[in-house]
Amino acid sequence: MHRKFQVTSFVDSRSLLTFADGSLPSRNPRRGQWIMLAWFDKRSRFIGVTPAGALCIDHSSGGNFRKFSEKCKAFDRAHRKHRASKQLSFKFDTRA
Repeated sequence: MHRKFQVTSFVDSRSLLTFADGSLPSRNPRRGQWIMLAWFDKRSRFIGVTPAGALCIDHSSGGNFRKFSEKCKAFDRAHRKHRASKQLSFKFDTRA
């Protein structure tokens, strides 16, 4: 299936709560989509939304697909544990 290119989304304090609520196609970001936070000087990549509604965003991987992929897997593991009624916690490898 061909995926449509999406431009970098801009997120500020006004759009933070509705950025990924899924109510509109533009509010349904895909994993890996580049976003620009108003209070951060670089682009970041969207990972997902926690069950509590918090955005999970990667600021440090840059264009390194392997590092980003590892963070996505950690998010998915934490999400599966949460669905199994366990506590949601993330453990990312902080080594360079």
